[in-house]
Amino acid sequence: MSESYLMGFLVLFLSILRTESTNGILNSIDDLKKIPFGKSVPKHSLALLHWFANTIEIDNNDLIELTFEPRHGDYGTHRYRNSDGVLDPLPPGQQYYTLGNNNGNSLPSYVTGQRNHLLGREEFNRARIIFSLLGQDTIDQVFITQHYHASQGLGTVYDPVHTYRISINLLRELRVFSLDQNQQSELSEIGTNFGSAIDSDELSSIRNKFGQLACVGLLLFIVITERNLPCRPNRARETKRPPKQNVGEPRRPPKRNNGTSATPYISLNIPENDYNYRQLDQVRHNDQCCPTACKICVGIIITIIIIAITIITIITYKSRT
Repeated sequence: MSESYLMGFLVLFLSILRTESTNGILNSIDDLKKIPFGKSVPKHSLALLHWFANTIEIDNNDLIELTFEPRHGDYGTHRYRNSDGVLDPLPPGQQYYTLGNNNGNSLPSYVTGQRNHLLGREEFNRARIIFSLLGQDTIDQVFITQHYHASQGLGTVYDPVHTYRISINLLRELRVFSLDQNQQSELSEIGTNFGSAIDSDELSSIRNKFGQLACVGLLLFIVITERNLPCRPNRARETKRPPKQNVGEPRRPPKRNNGTSATPYISLNIPENDYNYRQLDQVRHNDQCCPTACKICVGIIITIIIIAITIITIITYKSRT
């Protein structure tokens, strides 16, 4: 009996060690702040994820539809056979695809690193997006991942520790940062809705640096820069919800891109029952500085407790034998 308890504790311990791995699901912008962008994860992973979220279509039934053809290699998309076992096996008939390779495709320059002065110096062409298809055009799962750093000498396999599943709720939040939103008043409202304490001078600096990509700069500021600044009170307020779409109202069909880099028009008509609004309707009373450090502390405490229980179990078992 004691051996079974010991085995159970070991399994629990191993599961805790994997909390930041492939099993992690990112549900919101706040979850993105926990990812070490600019450190062990390149910042252009965030740029690639922004592009993807603003290129696919999401209907009111939470179906994610492609606007390009992966089987034809649009944007450098190709089959991912999961031979290294980073992701769970798919049911028969479903396939994984991967995209993000900067070589010889039509991804926009802010993703490929051709405008790398916007993201700083880092190793480009490591970020990848993996998605699975339910049918010809419908996406089931979306993941953000990366190749190991070249200095690690592990080849072109994906890093499972920095592979995260992206929820449809996070994709909707990223679509709010569409390229259509570039006026300072619009950017200020987006920042406020996501609890950012960005001021007018910082917004002006972002617009001067990023130009038409100011929405991308704002996303980088909220997820990366602001996370590392001293704690400042959030400015979240209740957002105005758009009217619900009528059931009989025709839905705009997804646009087809044949490898072009133009980003389709992004509608901000987010359904009222979306997770985004449930999150934003709650006034954040506590600053969320250093969320990763807090999580590490909790993990250490839990690990110490598990080790202590395991030691006690072993001693008890040996004393009875």
